[in-house]
Amino acid sequence: MSFYKKLFAFFIGNNLSHYSIGKHLIYWSLFILFFTIIWGTYDNDYYRNFMIQIFSLPARATLVYVTLYILIPSFFLKKKHTLFIVSFFILLIGASIVIQRPLIFYVVQPLYLQDFKSDHFYAVTEIMNTILDVNLAVIFPLGYVFFKSWKKANQKTIELEKQQQTQNKEEKFIYLKVEKSLLKVFLKDIVYIESQKNYIKLKTSEREIVVHKSITSIQKSLPEKQFLRVHRSYIVAIKFIDSFSPSKLILKGVSIPVGRKYKDEVKDILGYF
Repeated sequence: MSFYKKLFAFFIGNNLSHYSIGKHLIYWSLFILFFTIIWGTYDNDYYRNFMIQIFSLPARATLVYVTLYILIPSFFLKKKHTLFIVSFFILLIGASIVIQRPLIFYVVQPLYLQDFKSDHFYAVTEIMNTILDVNLAVIFPLGYVFFKSWKKANQKTIELEKQQQTQNKEEKFIYLKVEKSLLKVFLKDIVYIESQKNYIKLKTSEREIVVHKSITSIQKSLPEKQFLRVHRSYIVAIKFIDSFSPSKLILKGVSIPVGRKYKDEVKDILGYF
């Protein structure tokens, strides 16, 4: 995309800070008005100071829009901060010497600053003043974009942390001792657990695991909101319940009985009858 197309897109709102053309006009109007009043109060010549601000617009606008629309996307947002700083200062000096300085030296001074005597075009002190003057226009827009960038990055960090917390909840696991090894079993995969005397059979989405362990002890390792004891011999994962009735549950095609002792609790949790 060419610079002019990008600039047009920037004005109509397809840009980093989503400015509308109205906000651009308001910004530049307030900027010109502010410095017209500040300098006009000093010498009581508001018209002259207004015209000086108008002739300063080309360099200031160049600095603002090239910075926002080319330097920030090309360098700053890609974390090439050194290149961004170097490029910005080159742009600032270029806009000041190539655009602002000729307008001041050849137009503003002859028309509005006749009493001001300049040694020559490349007077270091005047060029430095020009650079500082041009730079004033970019301070607020640049600060605004940096703030929006920081806010967006901070929001992404918060969202990632929330996603990580959710993921961690979903991917909690327990270790089960199978023979001489510890087997990692994700809670999200457990369909139901069945007690078989001194052993338990743990049914997951993909396999069955038999472990020398009591059903009561493993129940303590399971989150109450995800698992439900429905029988002295069965614990089920609530999310895998396909259907239920007063006497049984169906999980993945398997019928699980509901014990009398657990019927009221099952009724309260599942909300049937």
